[in-house]
Amino acid sequence: MRVAKRDPVYNVHSPLNKPNLSVKQGETFKVETELNGGPWLKSIEDRWDPSKSRGPNLTTVVEVLNSKKGEVLAVEILDIEVDNIGYTGFAGWRLPLSQEILPNDWDVVTKTVAIEDGYVLWDEDLKLPIDPMIGTIGVAPAEGEISNAIAYRHGGNFDVQEIRKGTTLYLPVNVDGALLHVGDVHAIMGDGEINNGGGIECRGEVTLRVKSIEKPASMDWFRAESHEHIMTIACEKDVKKSFTSATRELILWMRDDYGFSEKEAYLLLGQVMEARCTVFVNDTYSYICKINKKYLT
Repeated sequence: MRVAKRDPVYNVHSPLNKPNLSVKQGETFKVETELNGGPWLKSIEDRWDPSKSRGPNLTTVVEVLNSKKGEVLAVEILDIEVDNIGYTGFAGWRLPLSQEILPNDWDVVTKTVAIEDGYVLWDEDLKLPIDPMIGTIGVAPAEGEISNAIAYRHGGNFDVQEIRKGTTLYLPVNVDGALLHVGDVHAIMGDGEINNGGGIECRGEVTLRVKSIEKPASMDWFRAESHEHIMTIACEKDVKKSFTSATRELILWMRDDYGFSEKEAYLLLGQVMEARCTVFVNDTYSYICKINKKYLT
């Protein structure tokens, strides 16, 4: 299996970024991801400091041959392997959200942890089962560059836990070759990502398979699919707009692919839709809406 190495890595999504690897349609490959702020974390004794960051959310870039502008890139996540150390943290008074949650005069609050045998070793008494996810994944915008700190219509810093092993993510392609950007792996992350330094941030190795498909006429935001759910994600600067955009996307998907009328889909989602905002520290709010496939028969 071929590997996209984590050198170089990029802190923006851009059509000018040079790919680390070029893959064929349907090829299975690995992507080495860098720690979100660069390779400063070497041992369990190391502690995060904002001055050490090379971020935000450094990404490895993969070109997908014969992927055309106007198509959709289906990214199947086959596996996510995490490093044996990670960290989490935030910069107290410099993080506005922390002041709203609990006013404080803290400066840097951080924790470095070992990751062993499927667990984050939080302390001597507490082990957290890992649930690896990809925090930042997207394609190149049509032009210019967009910071990896945010998510928008190209993808980017989603910070959605469902972007994990077993999920296929659908990304609209803006340039030939797609230029898939992958990085910011977390061993685990809680809803809201209230620590600006993620959940448990770590290096990772992600196994993917990609192919281009025709873009659905009604697709306006992102779609994803697992064994159990179909899911939609929107990333707007207003949290309510993110929610309404993702809900509308789900209704239209149910109409076009599963035979529901818009009214029937709307009513059914009122009973069984699962939805939440997964991140509050980014410039855009990622809202995921999903429905269990057992209701789509």
